[in-house]
Amino acid sequence: MASLQRSLVNLEMLCDDINALSTDALNTAPHIRLLYEVLKELKSAEALISHETEASFQNAVKGSIFENIFERKRMIAVYIKLIGYVVTAWEATTKANAILIENFDESADKRLELLQVKAIKAKSQLKTVATAMGQSDYDKFSRALGLKTQEWQWDTLRARF
Repeated sequence: MASLQRSLVNLEMLCDDINALSTDALNTAPHIRLLYEVLKELKSAEALISHETEASFQNAVKGSIFENIFERKRMIAVYIKLIGYVVTAWEATTKANAILIENFDESADKRLELLQVKAIKAKSQLKTVATAMGQSDYDKFSRALGLKTQEWQWDTLRARF
């Protein structure tokens, strides 16, 4: 249980760091690095909770910022999936934009197409999971991880992909 508590504290600190970012820093490399750290910490927590009961897990998150976010221990696995999709979509979009701006050569069309498909697929998967969890839980996810830009909002996600 002590390791799980440590993991939750680390997650809280990472979420605080994300939410302390300026609006201009959202969806930039520093934000994505923090999301990678959250992903790493969630994977660590997932390994720790495998032997926990729902009741002991609820006791562990009681009083933390995750009390209303991780209402069930399986939500950690859902967050892992969601963050993975966000990071994949962001990376593919960033690489595609870089090709368009500065690195357009004879093989760029193929690379660009592959990256665009990868980004669309990740956003589509994000939409599927988000739809399954519902708007309320998705809003908790996006607030906790600083996904405040229009690209990650519920209405945009539901309308586009």
